[in-house]
Amino acid sequence: MKVILFILGFLAVMIFNWSSVEALTVINFTSSVPTLTASCETIEQCQSLENQAQQFYQQGKFDQSLFLLKTILQQYQQENERFGQIRVWRNIALVYIQQQAFDQAKVSLSSAFKLLETAQNTSEYQLLYAALLDIQAQIQLLTSQPELALETWKEAADIYREFNKITEWTRIQINQVQALQALGLYSKALNILVEAEQQLTFANDSLLKAKSLQSFGDVLRVLGNLNLSHTVLNQSLAIAKNIKNPDQMAMTKISLARTYTVQNQLKLAEKLYQEVIKSEISLDLKVQAQINYFSLIIQQKKVKEAVKIIPQIEKLIEQLPSSKTKASAQINLAQNLIQLHQQDHSLIPLLKISQQLKIAIQTAQLLQDKRSESYGLGLLGKLYQQNQQLKAAEDLTKAALQITQGINAYDIAYQWQWQIGQIFKAQNKRQMAIKAYIQAWKNLQSLRSDIVAINTEVQFDFRQQVEPIYRELVDLLISSNPTQDELKLAREVIESLQLAELDNFFKNACLNTQPVDINTIDPTAAIFYTISLEDRLELIVTVPNKPLLHHRVNLSHLEQETLIEQLNQAIFIPRERIFIENFTEPSQQLYLQLIQPFKQTLNKNHIQNLVFILDSGLRTIPLAALYDGQQYLIEQYNIALAPSLQLIDPQPIAQKQLNILGGGLTVARQGFSALPNVKLELQQIKDQTHSEILLNEDFTEFKVNQEVSQLPFSVVHLATHGSFSSQLEDTFILTWNEKINIEELRNLLKTDAKQLNPIELLVLSACQTATGDERSGLGLAGVAVRSGARSTIASLWSVDDESTALLMSYFYQELSQSQRTKAEALRRAQLAVLQQKDFAHPFFWAAFVLVGNWL
Repeated sequence: MKVILFILGFLAVMIFNWSSVEALTVINFTSSVPTLTASCETIEQCQSLENQAQQFYQQGKFDQSLFLLKTILQQYQQENERFGQIRVWRNIALVYIQQQAFDQAKVSLSSAFKLLETAQNTSEYQLLYAALLDIQAQIQLLTSQPELALETWKEAADIYREFNKITEWTRIQINQVQALQALGLYSKALNILVEAEQQLTFANDSLLKAKSLQSFGDVLRVLGNLNLSHTVLNQSLAIAKNIKNPDQMAMTKISLARTYTVQNQLKLAEKLYQEVIKSEISLDLKVQAQINYFSLIIQQKKVKEAVKIIPQIEKLIEQLPSSKTKASAQINLAQNLIQLHQQDHSLIPLLKISQQLKIAIQTAQLLQDKRSESYGLGLLGKLYQQNQQLKAAEDLTKAALQITQGINAYDIAYQWQWQIGQIFKAQNKRQMAIKAYIQAWKNLQSLRSDIVAINTEVQFDFRQQVEPIYRELVDLLISSNPTQDELKLAREVIESLQLAELDNFFKNACLNTQPVDINTIDPTAAIFYTISLEDRLELIVTVPNKPLLHHRVNLSHLEQETLIEQLNQAIFIPRERIFIENFTEPSQQLYLQLIQPFKQTLNKNHIQNLVFILDSGLRTIPLAALYDGQQYLIEQYNIALAPSLQLIDPQPIAQKQLNILGGGLTVARQGFSALPNVKLELQQIKDQTHSEILLNEDFTEFKVNQEVSQLPFSVVHLATHGSFSSQLEDTFILTWNEKINIEELRNLLKTDAKQLNPIELLVLSACQTATGDERSGLGLAGVAVRSGARSTIASLWSVDDESTALLMSYFYQELSQSQRTKAEALRRAQLAVLQQKDFAHPFFWAAFVLVGNWL
């Protein structure tokens, strides 16, 4: 389990502003005992001394700065200089923040607020109030209260905007982003940064501009826009070099290394971390870079190299003052040591890791750093769990969980609930384990919009950190003879896993969901849910107005993937080999596993439509071609796929004349082969329906958008290359001059004043799923749910364009008939092609799948 630590790095990223001074500073932990004496007898002398205190602050000499500020405060108090006192109290609080003395910072800030209450409500009053709010928010964020910090910064930002203080407003906006990132609200963070960037576009190079670009790049990385993240971070680095700020250069390099890591350019990431480690920068940044580098080395399983780095990291951490940063660093180190121990038990003894965690916990308790304390206790519990000391593991994990409940840290709580569930499961306490897993699952549901924030240090591995909770909960619920209530809950968990996977794919909880009752929308449909577990495949089937059906397939996950691979490989054969045994064998085996156990119930209840909510590699199989020994599945039922029933718009197709916008490429473009029969395909559509066709150089994003804006279309048919991948950036549609990604496609097809109804159907007739990617179905599902169309028809592989032209001709003939559903029209078209000798093999017709509304 990857631990999430938000504190480490905050002090290096947040922008602190010395009151009434434009200079911006970054954290530096070096300090020395003051040996100076100072006094000021006039306001002018005190203001000069304030400048000197600021210089000490910028140099990281916080004790000297504090000494001067207290001297100045005494004089201002004698002179009854109210605003001077407020400003100095604020700056004293700022110094205490840098020293991690948060209680003293709160007391100083409280003194400033009390003085301000006695002042008149002037513009100077308002601006000082905003400056105090800024410090208050910084304290709130660094004491694990990001929600309060966000609200406080919003209030300060409103004041600065009202008085047109653009620099201060921009700085506050960027600080807000730190709170939003801590909360996992990356879409909101991106919106704020875009607005801030617009203000800074034409500004001169400055630390503020460099930090703004760095924050922008960080958010873009988490949202999956890696190329733009790389570009923006390089801009930040160039500015940091230009203004000669070593710490900002280091921070941007760390951010850039993280982006390289997600892009799997690990050598470039290593190089940047090494540059930061060797540079003359603040100690906390050096520690952060060293730990990130250490984690990267472990990720690559360079065990011996990783072991050599450990003493270097320990030495650096020892040099840090007792602080939240130190506690976080200690826990981060321990977490990485656990991963290293898992790779080679002999190199890192558990006792060493345990001692490291106990020291970190003590540091966190001393500082009242509840998040770090919870992480330390939870990780120590995990260590005992791995060592089969389950009672101690349970006690430590419960203690860690109790802390998270006290500070509303749901992003940590679900991890310890999951861990407790695993401990109960190991003790054969099934009901207690289920209860703990349900709590973890519900926490994940509440965190749905924030879950992409779980790991901002390296690429977030959804499959290791979140997905197992869903699968392990289903495993527990239906491991023996499940009740109807347990099956219903398992079905709900499967639905939520599908949504969570898509949220992770988009790096954003952008999908609108609604409950759907299959009994009311289609009494002739059966819904097949599959979930792949390590040792078996579980199926839950919903038949209208009947108890849920359940069937277990005793095939391990590896055996499932092997069977799927055999089926997919067998379907790609030379054209002259029309029917071969090695295709029907895996096809028939899958039919027997998935369909046959429910066949009697389907017949008895007059089921006509099979709707599949598939898991993992099953999303890539041609369901229409499943074979019972005599017939294909498509000869028996209409077939559709649904990413989740909650994403289905349940309305049937409007029975009216079809208006079709068609577009496609016949010639080779951008490295993709020619599709010579696309012209015939589109011409046949035009002959059969009311259509507007854009071919080759006319098929551009601009012209498609222009057509959609001018006329209402019920169907958009794109006969062009495209790719569906488990990676958002690798899912696209090809036009004449560019590749259109999912969000661009959505913007292209979204409705406007003339497009009064949603587009009924998007047809992508020449796309393919990424080969060797068992989760490429996510790309297809992503296009289906984000395109704006109510249904999508797409191909699972690059199909023969001659048979495709024929199939599409049949499809639109059928769809034009009154009372034909989309699923039935596709089925009839596939059967028409199947019955032709030259195209009888499933390669020519089974690739096409209907995703979404099947009515």
